Amino acid sequence: MKNLLFAAALIAALIPMAAAADHHSNPQADLAREVDVQVPAHAAVLGNPIDREAPKAPPYCKPCLFYAGDMDSANSNTNGLANEFDLIVTSGAAVYAPFIVPTGATWTVTSLFTNNFLSAGVVDPATSPYEVRSKIPTAGGKGGKLVCHGKKKSSAKATGRSDFGFNEYTVQVKSIAGCSLTAGKYWEAVIPYCTNANDSNCTNSYRGFESNTEDTNPPNHVGKLEPASNSFFNSVFFGATWQQATTQNPQDTRFSDGVVGTSK
Repeated sequence: MKNLLFAAALIAALIPMAAAADHHSNPQADLAREVDVQVPAHAAVLGNPIDREAPKAPPYCKPCLFYAGDMDSANSNTNGLANEFDLIVTSGAAVYAPFIVPTGATWTVTSLFTNNFLSAGVVDPATSPYEVRSKIPTAGGKGGKLVCHGKKKSSAKATGRSDFGFNEYTVQVKSIAGCSLTAGKYWEAVIPYCTNANDSNCTNSYRGFESNTEDTNPPNHVGKLEPASNSFFNSVFFGATWQQATTQNPQDTRFSDGVVGTSK
């Protein structure tokens, strides 16, 4: 049976992590239990055939410095972690997924995005917080060094993929300035917001979960392969403080996100 969807992480610099008092037993961070979906096993397993067409960056990743790859609904380990700030998860949850800037390169980041299962294809207000971090300890527990962060206008655009009865959307922030990354490992987060109490999309049990990408050769990935089993989640709401994502689900080894900009 397809592995369940588990909790994620909160952006500490934007949403304080000071107290666990906001932890709730309901709702679940597990999407399948949240909607009571019984998900059958798929024939495909981790490590789909490698005779795919040449990778093709999604159109919203241009110039594409890094793309972790597409969610593959045929993979029995397809999953996602709570990545949201809404009227249910009131103090937020966010996934921090790693990427590598190659040796000798300097990246100027102009846009970041995450792919998410959303119960409604909107962000309202149409702004999302983003962060880039470095030096998160291997064991977690701390958020490392905040390198770039802010809030920017965002959008939710359908990828054409779906699973668990949810459609997948790209949530992207653009026009990032002053984010220069030298060679090394970094982690990114972009969180969908739906906090407008006058928007029925937000009041009607809105939830968001960042998609994972569990193939050994993720479809359409660009750049260095996302380091496996090195993502983190952080959320007061779900009682997690910079935990390794695999603590919640061993199959959550990589997530679908990307970096746009230029390299020199």
